[in-house]
Amino acid sequence: MTQSFLTKSMMTLVAGSALLLVACGDKNNDTGETLATVNGTAVKESRVNEQLAQIPANMMEGREADVKRQILDRVIDQELIAQEAKREKITSSEDYKKQLAAVEAQLQANFVIAKKVSETLTPEAVKQAYEASKANNAFPAVKARHILVPTEAEANNILATVTPANFADMAKKFSKGPSANTGGELGWFRREAMIPEFASVAFSTPVGTVAKTPVKTQFGWHVILVEERNDRYTPPLEQMEAQLKQEMAQQVVQGYLSDLRKAATITYADGVSATAPAAAPAAPAAK
Repeated sequence: MTQSFLTKSMMTLVAGSALLLVACGDKNNDTGETLATVNGTAVKESRVNEQLAQIPANMMEGREADVKRQILDRVIDQELIAQEAKREKITSSEDYKKQLAAVEAQLQANFVIAKKVSETLTPEAVKQAYEASKANNAFPAVKARHILVPTEAEANNILATVTPANFADMAKKFSKGPSANTGGELGWFRREAMIPEFASVAFSTPVGTVAKTPVKTQFGWHVILVEERNDRYTPPLEQMEAQLKQEMAQQVVQGYLSDLRKAATITYADGVSATAPAAAPAAPAAK
């Protein structure tokens, strides 16, 4: 990826987000150096830094000063728009009030749901859910290493001298794959996670041995060492935590809404049937 491409991508991100990156917080509480004034209104450094923090660090490429200058112009644009909105009394229009009320209602719902989910999804609750789900999440798996080379001849030369004991060292020395630095380590994987040709050999090779023949895939030729096999393997908690939290959050939201309905007095107007409730607000993304 070239410097020019990254620079263009970064500038596109900044420019394209000009009207979407809305300054947050109370401008009266802005801090830091005054970077510009707009019709007499100071634009403080904190307003720029707040938006700067929203841009991924890898998009900066050592160009923090340039990006900060670009964002300053965006903040100035926002201030100009805000001043125009005040001049034209936009906040007094009925359409504005309706949309503001809708946004406020959604924000309230988000905060209520996030609070309930946060209170419920404690580390202890997540760990309990993990233990309870182990039986349902177990699957046949293999733990293996591999050495990837471009040609069959190279693979056969490696097979002539490689052993389980020296496999990791030889992978670091000869493998062209991304796992070379870790000795060809692939970790645990299910059959479906690998290319069929690779999986077939990995799942049929005896534990603690190197496969007798190399395997050809679209990536090259693989020499495979099978370290362990488990017919009831369960991924560790850290690998399943995000998925578990998302599933649990959905259950919390549904249960919470159900409890609120049970505790409330809801009367339907004549002619309105009490059908199933509408879909619940989306649960917060797992953290």
